Amino acid sequence: MPPTPAPRPRRAHPSRATPLLVLGLLAGLLAVVPWGAAPASAATRSDVTSAWLTPRAGANEAGPRVRLGYLKVQAPGTYSATLSAQVTDNSRDAVQIASVSLLCKENSGDEDRIGTSANVFRGETFAMGTRVYFSVKDHGACFAYGSTMGLKTTSASLSSRRVRVRATLTVSGPVSSATRESKRFVYDDASRAYSGRSSLAKPHAFTHAAELQTAARRGSKAYVTGNTYLTTCISDGGSRDQTTNGRYLCTPGVIKHGEAGSLVRLRLVVRQYTPGGSVCETTIVPGSTTQKRISARRHHLPVAVKGAVTLPDNSRCGTKVRAWTEVQVLDGPAVVVHFPNTVTAYRPT
Repeated sequence: MPPTPAPRPRRAHPSRATPLLVLGLLAGLLAVVPWGAAPASAATRSDVTSAWLTPRAGANEAGPRVRLGYLKVQAPGTYSATLSAQVTDNSRDAVQIASVSLLCKENSGDEDRIGTSANVFRGETFAMGTRVYFSVKDHGACFAYGSTMGLKTTSASLSSRRVRVRATLTVSGPVSSATRESKRFVYDDASRAYSGRSSLAKPHAFTHAAELQTAARRGSKAYVTGNTYLTTCISDGGSRDQTTNGRYLCTPGVIKHGEAGSLVRLRLVVRQYTPGGSVCETTIVPGSTTQKRISARRHHLPVAVKGAVTLPDNSRCGTKVRAWTEVQVLDGPAVVVHFPNTVTAYRPT
């Protein structure tokens, strides 16, 4: 499989922390937790679109971006944006990479970008989606885009290779301004480096993906979400991105060939600490645990998990809280956790 596409991100608000995507990447129906907006907020608006996505004539070249949605944000505040898409592939290609992306933009020019992509097979309908929290000081807007890429050169007409997508862009809010997300995917011009790097989740280890720190009172409630973009190490293809300096993370020492791929478990974890810094309580977010298999053919798998949590009211606990998406490979080769498309968010309710 080709490496994940990697356009350079634009600058983002330093106060938030969501990985910035590989512009045009995704998350999906293949069995992921259903995509949907966060719990109802003060106001919710949606834009529903149907469109065709067409690859370019050459292999491994993404086709043009197609706008899948657009919503204005008319007042200052923090908002939740969700993109849900159903991709139906009745094309001539046996497999294509379909991508969706979400861009939320302040009128001043600051942008939040996030998205993901996945292999979509002929004859299937695949659900994809992504979400982001963003803040605006005045007015802004959210845009949704989609594209697709063929993996082999073919003489078939482009019209016979296109895939159909039905997308819903939803913006809800304003929500709590105390919402926090994990470290944002940002390029630092001074150091010529990104704010984080993709990594390997090794078999049986408990990998803390997209960890964040926030403050919350014991006994308080929150809505927690986690988005991950994963690649099974059944080959080196697709295991590099813009954070790896051209290096494949699936090295010969970790690659395990075979159709079964990797079985992974994901769940959200919230940990409270005492005022002195010791661990006080560790909570698995109810309803967030899921198991997914990344087959050799699927190769890449975006997974979303979510849940509502009430922090234990332990008098030993202070206000320091950490939350992360835990990734554990239960069977098969190691899995790449792509930093640009992996994010955890904690929203007080």
